[in-house]
Amino acid sequence: MALPGKEPVIAQVASISVECGDCGRNRWWRPDQLKRFGVNGNTPLSALSGRIVCSACRAEGLPGATIAIQAAFIDDRQRLRNEARMLNDREVSPEGARRA
Repeated sequence: MALPGKEPVIAQVASISVECGDCGRNRWWRPDQLKRFGVNGNTPLSALSGRIVCSACRAEGLPGATIAIQAAFIDDRQRLRNEARMLNDREVSPEGARRA
């Protein structure tokens, strides 16, 4: 999560829910999928509302700009546990290792 007094940015989220208020379409996007909208890791979440539009509405000639955005933030504790588990799985115990 963002520090107090700092605005959250794209690099802090695991995924973003984008729901169109006009047609009801809902999609979950990873931050790397937002590059086509000119979004990078330092883009504030508040800047997304002006950049993302509903492609289904646009195809039908509607504005598609009534977008609701919800971010799922990365849980740092879960990330650290997963990284530690991966490192433990990679380690080879001395009794299990064979010498050639």
